[in-house]
Parts: sequence; C-alpha cells; structure tokens
Amino acid sequence: MHALRRIGAGLALALIAVLAIAVPASAHDQLTSSTPSDGEALATAPEEIAMTFSGDLIVLDSSMAGAVVMVVDEAGRDWVSGEITVESNRVTAQLTPGMPVAGYQVRWQVVSEDGHPISGVIPFTIGDAAPMVTASTGDTATDQNAAGSEDQIADESSSPVRVLLIGAGGAAIAAAGFALYRFLRCSRATAAPPASGDHAAETI
Repeated sequence: MHALRRIGAGLALALIAVLAIAVPASAHDQLTSSTPSDGEALATAPEEIAMTFSGDLIVLDSSMAGAVVMVVDEAGRDWVSGEITVESNRVTAQLTPGMPVAGYQVRWQVVSEDGHPISGVIPFTIGDAAPMVTASTGDTATDQNAAGSEDQIADESSSPVRVLLIGAGGAAIAAAGFALYRFLRCSRATAAPPASGDHAAETI
C-alpha cells in the first residue's frame, strides 16, 4: 500500500510539474530569420524586407495588415513603400528604389499567434557605410528590444489565451487530484484485511 501511495504521489507531482512548465511555454513567437539579416552589410540597396517568425501571425482584420514595418535612415525617413504583406509566418515589405549608401534600421511590430504584440529592430548597412547610430543611447536595437520585452511582460496578465491556459491547467490538476484520490481509496478498500469476527468464523 505504501508503494501505491508513493507511485500516486509521484504521478501527481509529475503532472503538476508538466503543467507548470507547459503554461508558461506558450510563449510569444520569435523572429527566426530576416533579409537583410541583423547587422548585414549589403553591396546594393534591397528591393524588399522579408521576415520569418516561429509561428503564424495574427491579421487583426481586413483593413489592417497585422504588422508595422519601417525602414528608417538617420534622417528619420521611412523607405517602405506600399502595403505590408503578412502570409502565415512571413512578413514582407517593399522598399522605395534608390536607397543611398547609409546605415538603416528595420523597425517592426507584429501580433504573435498568442495574441501579444512583439517588436524589434534589425540594423543593416548599404555599401561601406557605418551602422546607424541614434542620438539617445547609441544602441537603438537594445533599447527597442528592452522596451518590447517590458511591453510583453506588462501584457502577460491581460492575454485571454494565457488566462484560458492557466484555467485549463488548474482544471487538469484538479481532475488528476480527484482521480488519484478515488484510485487510492479503491486500492485501500480492496487491500483492506477482513474483520476479526469474519476471520474467526472462517477458522471455526
């Protein structure tokens, strides 16, 4: 009986551990690759920006692409032309021809498939230009990514998907606990020795 209790307790702890890991694991999608890539030095001006993410992105509605992409130079000019295209986990943006030799930043924001906005910065250069430097800290990519992380953390408690996941995890734990309780009671009743009176009657 003690072995059954140990096995049951171990299963319950394993289930709780798995659920505790699985709920936070529903993390936001991440940028997996881009053209140009982070810090890439291009010989000629690109015709478009392309980004691939780890999961399908959400298109908010028919009037909104679900993504914001800007390609800015040090003067603040945005070189993106036309609409932003979102297809599954890929985002593309056409660029205005004639981008001069200079440093640029791709500043993007999309809606992850878990409903959270995620954002970042991809610096690149054309020709032998130096990387773009901002006036604030000299490292806009770090500042933007840090700000994006703070926004994601602030939004954690408001995600309907996360709330549902937490609720489902709690329900699963409760159901497993109840099933384990019934299992242990049934096992105990089956393994219980006969009453002393019954034993005496069988002996006679």
